[in-house]
Formats: sequence, structure tokens, C-alpha cells
Amino acid sequence: MIIRASAVVAVVCAASATSHAAVIGGVNLGNLTNNLFVFTDGSQDANWQSSSKGYVGSVAVNGGAAFRTSGSFAYSGTISSGGGSLGAWQGIVNNNSGQASSSLNQSSRLTGLTADLSSAFAQINALTASTGYTSRSATSLDGLNTQNGIAETFVINVTSGLQVSSQISIRGDASDVFILRWDTDANAANGYNGQVKFQSGGGIVPQGGLTAGNFIHVAGDINASGGGSNPPAPFPQGPRLNNGLGALITNASDFSGGGFFTGYWLTTGDPTNGDTSSLSNGIFVGGWYTSSDKFSLTSGTSGVYVPPVPAPSGLAALALGIFVAARRRR
Repeated sequence: MIIRASAVVAVVCAASATSHAAVIGGVNLGNLTNNLFVFTDGSQDANWQSSSKGYVGSVAVNGGAAFRTSGSFAYSGTISSGGGSLGAWQGIVNNNSGQASSSLNQSSRLTGLTADLSSAFAQINALTASTGYTSRSATSLDGLNTQNGIAETFVINVTSGLQVSSQISIRGDASDVFILRWDTDANAANGYNGQVKFQSGGGIVPQGGLTAGNFIHVAGDINASGGGSNPPAPFPQGPRLNNGLGALITNASDFSGGGFFTGYWLTTGDPTNGDTSSLSNGIFVGGWYTSSDKFSLTSGTSGVYVPPVPAPSGLAALALGIFVAARRRR
């Protein structure tokens, strides 16, 4: 399924919207994309530790998570908990006085984010893969160019080559959206199978009018390891303010290779047990939202929040809605 809108609508949408979008490519992500991380479970292990280049962005976590941390690292943002405490994670806030804060007893917020995540999975699972993208390897997307002045949404099943150690360059318009489902059998009914692993500087590199905010992913287990180099600027080079393009936060440093998770990653953990592999040198550029019961952000793992593409508004939104509805009736 490729959803197209006129170039005029695309330009108006991009120019008229000033707030961050909750709906991307027709998928309602609710309030997930206001955050760098959302952890709706973490009951087995919620380990966030040094050493790290640093993190920028809001974090929301289940109050019943098994909080664990060690060492110190740079963090700028607010950590919200559904409970009355951050447990060991309070040390992360304390170590970043002046740039970090906590917000406790946010159970309604976590309930809402949990519902947003569940709903997003259901919406994405129900989408029909775009023609030519029903079963692709990750590296086969390198060199994809959709830049044609038309707003389009591409739904892509990545069924092979889930371990990536090279840069995958994708060029498109600022109004394009790419929804990638990482699942070896392309059957969401039995979970997202296969481990997605970026390493040695591997990752998706947005080009043309694209940023990390044009990409949505669903997956089960994810992993990463170090090595390689960063994707070139304007890809965010470190935990920086202003959507990753401004100044480094206090006590942070720029990325130095690793595995780059570009865009918004919605994950469940391994479909057999809900666990996520221990992440070493995983670099999140966008956001990670997971229902995994076990995760560990270890040595070299870092992240920077990037907002979504602007949402259509006013007459542009109406025109786009009519166009999409007409396309779906064909």
C-alpha cells in the first residue's frame, strides 16, 4: 500500500503545522512520540547504566519496573514514573542537576502510553505491505529514492538480513513516511520473529527531506554492538539539544560509531519471553517504545529525541483525508 497526496497538499501540510504529530503515515501513535523512551513494563529488569555518550529527551517508565543503574552518565529531560519512586533511577536525575528532573505518580499517563503502544501495534499489523515491499532484506533498501514531490507512505516487510553492519541510505520528501515491520515470517499473529541488530556503524540514514521522524518500526528483540563511524551530518552526531542538531548537553560527548536505531522503534521483546537483549553501543535517534519486561542499556548506548514529521492541519489535513479515503476505496 502506497498512499499518495498531491504535491500542493504536501507543501501546505509541511508549512502549516507547528506542533509535533501524533499521527504519522496514517498511524495514530498517541503521545508516544513526545518521548525518547517509553518502558511500559520492565518488571524483570530495567537496567540503565554507564558508560554512555548521554541521552536527551523525556522518558516514561512503569512504576513497577525493576529499576537498576550503575555509574553516572549525562541525561537531559524528565523521567516520569507511574509509581511514587524512580528507585535506583533517581540517581540519574541527581547526577544531572539542572538538566534533569522527575515526575512521579503518573499512573494515568503510563496507562495512556501503554494503550497508545498497544493500539499502534494493532494499526501497523493491519496495514497491507506496499507493492514491491512484501518481503525485503534490510540492505536491499539502500539507495531507495522516493523523492518526487508527492506525499507517500510505504509499508515495508523486512524479512531477512536483520543484522545490519552498513549504512542504508533512503532519500525521500519531507512528507514521506516509511513503516518497517521487522519480522522473518511477516506474520504478526505469532509475534515479531528474528533479532534486529545494528552494529559497526550500521543504520538507516535519512536523506533528501527526510529525518528520523519519517520512520516507524515494529520489531520483537533488538540488539546492537559497536564499531564503525557515525552517519554523516545532518544526522544527529550526539546527545544534543534542538532535535539533535544543537549544543551538547552538559557532560555529554558525540557518538563514535555503534548500531544506529533511526526513527521510532516500537518493540515487544522476544516473542517467546518478552525479553530484550542487552544493548551495547545502541544509538537511538528518534525514540524507543517497548512493552519488553527486560531491557538493559549498557556500555556505549546513547540516545537523542527527534520529533515527528509535521502533522497536516486545517484545509491541508482535510484535503489529505479526502485523498487517502478515495485511495483506500479503490
